[in-house]
Amino acid sequence: MKRILLFVLVCVLLAAPVTEASWGWWAPTAPSIQQPPVWSQPSWPNPQPNPNPNPNPNPSTPILPTQPSNPGSKVPLPNASLTSDEQSLINQVNQERVKNGLKALQIDYQLVALAKQKSHDMAVNNYFSHVSPTLGTVYTMLDRAGVSYSRAGENIARTGSVSRAHPLFMNSDGHRANILHSGYTHIGVGIVKQGTSYHVTQIFIKK
Repeated sequence: MKRILLFVLVCVLLAAPVTEASWGWWAPTAPSIQQPPVWSQPSWPNPQPNPNPNPNPNPSTPILPTQPSNPGSKVPLPNASLTSDEQSLINQVNQERVKNGLKALQIDYQLVALAKQKSHDMAVNNYFSHVSPTLGTVYTMLDRAGVSYSRAGENIARTGSVSRAHPLFMNSDGHRANILHSGYTHIGVGIVKQGTSYHVTQIFIKK
């Protein structure tokens, strides 16, 4: 009898499911600070309403797909004249230069036009780089426009507030070096708004 009970007990234990406990830990990561913020389009498709809720049952009449809107096409062309924000950025550059014993830069309206063109191009084509897929580099732009120069430089920024552009430039070694370069004589600034972002371009040259 004892053997039978022992055999039954062993069978019950072997038939019981095996369980496993696991544990883990989670810690929040500090958000990375990036200036200026860069936004990208989501990779998932944007659901569109059915353009034809009652489709024609005739298969010989195809239904044309709807064309997605181009966000860049909604960016208006910048004003040809120098805006108050652009003048303010030039004033801040010259204040830094005078404070550091350098000559103030003169406004060159050809450079202003090119800086506006570059900012608009970044907004329309949704990129942030010194090399434009359509305009090339700042040197390409200057040469194409027939601007005479012996030295040239470019600062670009994308920010949610125009007032943050100058501090961003001054807190970056490369951008600060352009602003305080003793060789430059002229400047042009262009600002273009796209949604809640501002695209800022500064072009420096030595004539």
